[in-house]
Amino acid sequence: MKKVSWLSGVILGAVCILSVSCKEKVLPPQVHMCMDTVFSVNLYDDGTEKLYKEIFDRLDNLEQQFSVTIPESYVSKINRGAGNGPVQISEDVLDILEVSSLVSEISGGAFDITADPVIQLWGINTDHARVPEADELSVALEKIGNERMHFAEDGVSWCILEKGMSINFGAVAKGYAADAVAEILKERNVRKAIVDLGGNIYCYGKKEDGKLWTVGIKNPENPTGTPLLKVSSDEVSVVTSGVYERFFEKDGKKYHHIFDPKTGFPVENDLASVTVICKKSTAADALSTACFVMGQEESLKKLGEFQTLFRTEIGLVFIHKDGGVFATENLKNKVAFIGDSQGREISFIQGGKSPRGTL
Repeated sequence: MKKVSWLSGVILGAVCILSVSCKEKVLPPQVHMCMDTVFSVNLYDDGTEKLYKEIFDRLDNLEQQFSVTIPESYVSKINRGAGNGPVQISEDVLDILEVSSLVSEISGGAFDITADPVIQLWGINTDHARVPEADELSVALEKIGNERMHFAEDGVSWCILEKGMSINFGAVAKGYAADAVAEILKERNVRKAIVDLGGNIYCYGKKEDGKLWTVGIKNPENPTGTPLLKVSSDEVSVVTSGVYERFFEKDGKKYHHIFDPKTGFPVENDLASVTVICKKSTAADALSTACFVMGQEESLKKLGEFQTLFRTEIGLVFIHKDGGVFATENLKNKVAFIGDSQGREISFIQGGKSPRGTL
């Protein structure tokens, strides 16, 4: 019996040594070009070549489905099929269409993926950016309307009712992609990670020391400089939409990329940026645009409905063009100025009540 016991110990020891020696090498943070943006992922001690590849393959797959410039993407097929009957779609496309439609409905059309005809006319962030003629905009606006889309009767196809309509997932795709990465991280038992998909930040898991994640919110007056604010939280997604992100100037006037689907022009209100903070990046991405278009007052009125839709608590930060900073009261002790606030204070305001938990 002793021989068997001793032999078992040797075998177990050998297996242990073999297991350690075969452990995959941990890689530093990795970057990947996708969706016309540099994506960065840091998996810390769980960052193996195999896992990074799985994540980037998933992101590439989503780009192949969602892109408006890839001819064989589902979005391109939907757009080409406008007015010609149903188009077969994937589960990912179905998910994002359903979410987008619900956000559009709640926001009163402030968020609308059918605004693509207007986006294409303006060409912002391309080499042919321009101010469209009034008659061009009028024609494009006639093709916008989330209510004009519907499922085919088979439940797995999608119709765009009118010829000339087209969709664009630009205001929600990166958020959906970040949530898709988070699903992989959960499945692979990753302990902590930072996912930065072109400014869409997802802080996953918890730090070993128990400290909170800290994410900066840019200063609209100096977006390349030190962030104006910091968000401190446990697992969270932080997404900002602002007038400083993508724009062009014509005759001394600045035209940014956040459009009002009702007017076809870049939104003109008192906001410089809106940041959405919650545990679901799809929600944060879509709502950063929707809330910017709606403005602060209307966003606060709709916040409870959005929290019910996404089944998570949502925090909002509004930075005004005059420098004023407002945040929902659920962000108290979570949002603060970085360094000298120049006498400014954050005004915490009440929004719709959350159906569950805290940020």
